[in-house]
Amino acid sequence: MNFKYIIFAGIILSVLSCRKDTTTWNSDWVVPLINDSLLIKDYVNDSTLAVNSDQSIQVIAQRSLLNLDLSSIIEIPDTSVVQSFAIGIPSLTLAPGSSFIDEIKQHQFSFEEIVLTSARVKSGKAVIRIENPVMNKGVFTISLPGVTKNGIEFAFTETVPGGTASNPGVGDLVLDLTGYTIDMRGESGQLYNLLQSKMKVTTDPNGSSIVLTNQDVFKTKVKFEGLRVDYAKGYFGNVVFSDTTTVDVDELSKIVGGALNVEGVSLQLIVRNGIKVRAAGEVTLFESINYNNNLVALNHPFFGQQFNIEPALGAWNTLTPSEIPFLFDHSSGNMETFIENIGSKYQIGYAIELNPLGNTSSGNDVLYPESSLGIDLNANFPLLIGADELTLRDTFEIDFKNDSKLARLESGKLILNTTNTFPFGASVDLELLDENGLSLKKITSIGLVSPAQLNSAGDAHLPIEEKLEFIIDQQSADLLSTTKSIMVTAVFSSTSFTNNKVFANAALKLLLSSQFKLKSEL
Repeated sequence: MNFKYIIFAGIILSVLSCRKDTTTWNSDWVVPLINDSLLIKDYVNDSTLAVNSDQSIQVIAQRSLLNLDLSSIIEIPDTSVVQSFAIGIPSLTLAPGSSFIDEIKQHQFSFEEIVLTSARVKSGKAVIRIENPVMNKGVFTISLPGVTKNGIEFAFTETVPGGTASNPGVGDLVLDLTGYTIDMRGESGQLYNLLQSKMKVTTDPNGSSIVLTNQDVFKTKVKFEGLRVDYAKGYFGNVVFSDTTTVDVDELSKIVGGALNVEGVSLQLIVRNGIKVRAAGEVTLFESINYNNNLVALNHPFFGQQFNIEPALGAWNTLTPSEIPFLFDHSSGNMETFIENIGSKYQIGYAIELNPLGNTSSGNDVLYPESSLGIDLNANFPLLIGADELTLRDTFEIDFKNDSKLARLESGKLILNTTNTFPFGASVDLELLDENGLSLKKITSIGLVSPAQLNSAGDAHLPIEEKLEFIIDQQSADLLSTTKSIMVTAVFSSTSFTNNKVFANAALKLLLSSQFKLKSEL
């Protein structure tokens, strides 16, 4: 409705309100309520659908059903590295700018079963505290040999104020370790799970000479917090991932009845190993649960049996996961029954075990940033669908403002204009719902949505435009003021239950509007 006409009407009402005599008039009220469409082209080229040479639709879908969090494989615990130094003689006099500590220490990471020779930090920090027990300030250089980023060793220099043995001067700082690679083989290069630290201390070059005693203890403490890695090499231990995961398909939850026939289905369930580590796996179940909680379990001879998974091949950008495919088509198992259950919820049970035979790689398990471990679903089949009273239901918010003091509905109807190029027809009902979603009134349509017919070239369906009417009687009119939403129920059926091709121009467009005759009174 044009806004200027609303303003004009408001002015007229204001003038008429000054009259003492009752005035009545009739008017038509036409308002669009719902404008919606289902276009098959919206799903083309989004890894779901493709168009064949004859313009028919091919289902080509690739979906990840499960991606495991690999950060749980290598969990580096929060670790503190403490390095302290005191001279081994009673006292020592040092001139300004003298270096008197320059030593490396090795520290062990605490892992239960994991043996690491190298790791790269994806995120994490080093919280550092330095203590200076002498009156003069000191220059501390702290480095971590073997910890590098872009070929540069982790190191920093900090000037720490002076103090005393009982109340040392303190320097505190926090450094980001993201992107640093840690060589854990130690000074010899032959060990594992080791971290090296180096401390160098120089007296203040602009200060005075100092006298050290063996009671003066210089100390640094480096605490590693929240270390997560995206690259690691070593032996990752025997790790088992097992669970039952649920995948919800919200779009299919709108289907509440009827039957669907899908032909020529071909699916692959793929167990994917993107780590350079041997593994074993098992798929324990794959279940479809539909609108009325009917459950269909997919059958396959390898389900419930353990299978071996080879390590991934390549490295870094050339990494290629090892895959175990399970093929399902019309000749294997109960694939079509599984699909035609029209599940809106799917449950997948799995178990994946790393290093089932122990350290067979001699410490050459490798995790890369692109590594992945999970289960994928690939589909490739023509979209041939038959529908038999397939029932879809959706709800749209709406607000009829029917003020009984000013307007009284004399007659009316809701009009649903449709344009259909699917090979399915439908009957449509509307239901008025209150603010709690409870039914106020069900309104049945006059007319049907007819199935579209194939064109002469056999590469598209011809659009068919139709109008469905929903008569608003007095009882329904009285309920409009409390109506907060409309539930649309469409029951689809195809002319034939088999070999119904869906073409690239397939669409169903809906425009619901109201056409009311109002009698207003002042």
